[in-house]
Amino acid sequence: MLDAIKRAAAEDEGSVNPHYLDHLVATAEQREIEATEDIVSGSGIKLLARGSKISASLRDRLLQHKLQKPLEHCLGLSEGITPQRLSELAQELLQRHPLLQQLCQHERARPAAESLGKLPLSPPLQALLTVYAQRGPDRLEHAVGVALAALGLARRLLPGDIEGHRLLARAGLLHDVGELYLQPEYLRRDLPLHAEQWRHLVSHSIISHRVLSGIAGGGPALADLVISHHERLDGFGYPQGLRGEAQLGLPAQILAAAEWLVGLMESGASAVVHASIATKLIPGEFGSGLLEELRRVSLACAGPNALPDEAASLSDALPKVVRVAAVLRSFRASRELIDARMADASPALRRMLELLLHRMLQLQTSFSSAGLDTGAPANVFGELVAQAGPVKVETVSLVREFSWRMRELERESLMRASQFSAEDQTLLQGLIDTLKADLSPS
Repeated sequence: MLDAIKRAAAEDEGSVNPHYLDHLVATAEQREIEATEDIVSGSGIKLLARGSKISASLRDRLLQHKLQKPLEHCLGLSEGITPQRLSELAQELLQRHPLLQQLCQHERARPAAESLGKLPLSPPLQALLTVYAQRGPDRLEHAVGVALAALGLARRLLPGDIEGHRLLARAGLLHDVGELYLQPEYLRRDLPLHAEQWRHLVSHSIISHRVLSGIAGGGPALADLVISHHERLDGFGYPQGLRGEAQLGLPAQILAAAEWLVGLMESGASAVVHASIATKLIPGEFGSGLLEELRRVSLACAGPNALPDEAASLSDALPKVVRVAAVLRSFRASRELIDARMADASPALRRMLELLLHRMLQLQTSFSSAGLDTGAPANVFGELVAQAGPVKVETVSLVREFSWRMRELERESLMRASQFSAEDQTLLQGLIDTLKADLSPS
């Protein structure tokens, strides 16, 4: 998959991405964006002089030509996302999320919100971040949250490496800029995506890498971190499927963990409990030192162990526990079929099935350990949540995490299926359908 995406990018080199250009034009309607240097076509035609403003009238002209230099490298704006705005938003997020606040506490370091406001951003990077933020207020919040989490973890796990801390914070701010180059419908969370669509969606980290590699204020070190923000140590991440600490070093793990943690906070779940449970549920996604630090932060984090909306949370969790139990029943019944498929599979599909099997076995073990793997999981769930305080919160958080992991397995399998042969895709889809077959309430 990675090679295919890189080949496509090479073929498009010099072309202006229409989706990025649409975001740019929309931003230019509210803020002045200008060329910081002449924008010249590959054939030497000056398309836009330095100092000229970007507007909708230029859209078609820019799309008609390949450029000598990427468009995003040649832009700046006078009213972009300012250091003060980053610092203010960081402070808001720290006050809103106790886990993030605890993570960023450090006796000898400058306050995290202040540090974020002092990060150096070149004019092209500032413009890129501003265009990304224009997609919606939640996008800038996400970027700032990941930057804070990455900074907090870096200070704990890489003490004294000030430049490393700054690099990780900038990577957090810019990790998702590749989303600007995708068709907007691929980013909608309310629509199911098929294998080919998933392939496009997961390419955003590769696109971010390409954009940041050569841009002023970017560079290879930043780009190499950003491309890894969805990788996992056990090989189940994307887009490269990196495995082991030799391939996924601690700085990249920190960024990936920061992105994951902020996703928990944004989900509305009890992030403190959820983070502690999740690090135990799938051991091996991150290094032991990082996981131990996350557990310490979770345990030290002050704040009520309460569900944001208890009635809604319990109502939402009950069908999930039934569904997870049904999928695990199907998994146990399908073990012989999975083993047979692995024996006959191509090397690529065999690696995928080995990862799938490993994850399913981890989930099955954890589900059984929680006492939910019975003939009547709904009854056991009811007994657990009838207990007060932490037990109820932990049970609901556990079920949410199980349900998310099930969806993640299907999503990752579909994403990877796009690189297989038609025969392998059919085999993999058949296994997924088998695992999902027994979803009737029990």
